[in-house]
Amino acid sequence: MIEKNPENSHDRGIIQALLDQLENELGDSLSNVRVEDVRIGLAYTGVKLTGGYGGVACTPTYDLFENPLCPVCPVLHNSGKIAGITATEGLQLSLSDNMLDAAVGVAVINAVSQMAFELRPEKYIFSSVDVLDFIRSDDKVSMVGYFKPLIPRILKKTGNFLVVEKKEVFDESVRIVPEDMSPTVLPGSDIIIISGSTLVNKTIDDLLKYKGNARDVVLLGPTASMVPKPLFEKGVTAVMGVRINDADKMLKIISEAGGTKDLHASCAEKKSFSR
Repeated sequence: MIEKNPENSHDRGIIQALLDQLENELGDSLSNVRVEDVRIGLAYTGVKLTGGYGGVACTPTYDLFENPLCPVCPVLHNSGKIAGITATEGLQLSLSDNMLDAAVGVAVINAVSQMAFELRPEKYIFSSVDVLDFIRSDDKVSMVGYFKPLIPRILKKTGNFLVVEKKEVFDESVRIVPEDMSPTVLPGSDIIIISGSTLVNKTIDDLLKYKGNARDVVLLGPTASMVPKPLFEKGVTAVMGVRINDADKMLKIISEAGGTKDLHASCAEKKSFSR
C-alpha cells in the first residue's frame, strides 16, 4: 500500500470533479485495476494499467528545474512504490501539491478515462472537430501555453492572437505575455486555448475564472485526454487529447525522452470531445 501524501491541501476543483466522475461511473470495475508501470520522461509522464490502458501527462519540467521557487532537485513521492498500487490510489496522486506526483496522477486519470471510453462507447462519442474549426477571421484568440506548431496555423485564420506563457520564449511571429497577465488578456477573448498541462500545475481552475464571454474554451494536448463532462461543467467547450493504442510503445517513447510528435507517430491517435 502506498503511503498517503500529506501535500493535498491545494484547491481541488476540476481535478476532484474528474475523480468523482470516474469513481462513480466505473465503481467496482476499478477494484482489480492496478498501475502496472510508470515512466517519467523529460516531456511526458506515462502509466500503464491492468488491461493495457495507457495514459500520459506532461512532466512539469519548467516548474521543477527552472522555476526559482523550486531550487532543489525534485524527487517523486513514494518512488519505487508506485507500480503495483491500485488505480484508485493512483488517481488520488493527481491532488498532490508535489507536481511529479500530480503528473503521475493525471496520467492515471487519462488511463482510467480510456477504460471508461471502452466500457461506455455509447456515452463517449468522439468528435472530428479540429481546434481551427472554432476560429473565425475576426476572432481574438488567446492561447495559454506555447504550442509552437499550432501558431502559424492560427495566424492564417486571425492576426488578433496572443500567447500567455510562463517560460521565456522568443517568437517574433506572435505576441507573448507573462502568465500574470491572464486576468487582463483572457476576459476579452473570443477563443481561449488552454494547455492540458494546467491540470498538472493546478492553474486550470483559476484560468477558467478569466474566460469572460469567450465563445469557446478548448483544453488541448495529450494531457487533456480524459472524460469531458467535469470540464464541460466548468466552462470548457472542447477537450482535445489522445487515445493511447499501444501502452508499451508509449512507455518506451517516454523513457527515451520522446515528445508529442513521437506519440502521435507510433502509439497515440488524436481524439476530441465537443460540448
